[in-house]
Amino acid sequence: MSATIADTIYQALSERIVSGRLQAGEKLRQDHIARDFDTSHVPVREAFRRLEARGLVENLPRRGVSVAALEAGQ
Repeated sequence: MSATIADTIYQALSERIVSGRLQAGEKLRQDHIARDFDTSHVPVREAFRRLEARGLVENLPRRGVSVAALEAGQ
């Protein structure tokens, strides 16, 4: 099974969050990420949902998606 673009985006953002390259509270813009990965917004939204399920991002109504504060061991 080959990786989808959503998998690629999820993996890349996950690594950036866990490594600290993306800081807690930093906004993640769908349009910028879609452009960076040369894709539509659909796989970006899927990656965001997976990141939210893992507790790595927060999706706040009318405020968008931002990096969650990580707890030790996460």
